[in-house]
Amino acid sequence: MNYSYFPKDENIPESIKTVVNIFKNHEKEIDSSSNDSTNEKRLSSDEVLKILEADFLKEGYLVEKSKAKNDKIRMQVDIGINDEASLFFEVDAWNEDEGIVIEVEAGRALDNHQFLKDIFEAAMMKNVKYLIIAVRECYRGRNDYRKINDWLEPFYSTERVKLDLEGLLLIGY
Repeated sequence: MNYSYFPKDENIPESIKTVVNIFKNHEKEIDSSSNDSTNEKRLSSDEVLKILEADFLKEGYLVEKSKAKNDKIRMQVDIGINDEASLFFEVDAWNEDEGIVIEVEAGRALDNHQFLKDIFEAAMMKNVKYLIIAVRECYRGRNDYRKINDWLEPFYSTERVKLDLEGLLLIGY
């Protein structure tokens, strides 16, 4: 398991370190290098989230229970006509007290640039301070974590794109 925090010139907040420790505590169960040989053995993002769910709940997170509409966590983006929320995005886990959104991704993290969608959606959500994106280290023989980290390094270091997030943690599992 690996992780990188952005921006690089800031220390990782304790609330974010707690999430890192949750992933570390379940490293053997979710290690993508041990389940990359066939589609049947690969853990889906929902399966990884289910393994981590109890620990997230202990830390005050709301966690998506299923893909059913009532079990999803909908985050408000804006207020529309007649003072009603008009746009929402769905997240895997949310800690309101800390302002942390967690997205657990599997195969499409890099292939479909889901990590970018996660970043831009989190930047638009109300009351979100931090985004944590967890991706497979091993997917179809390549290291998605490293490739995404290599993409995020210049994204943050050039400071050409400004996001209203205090920090982003990338975890490779």
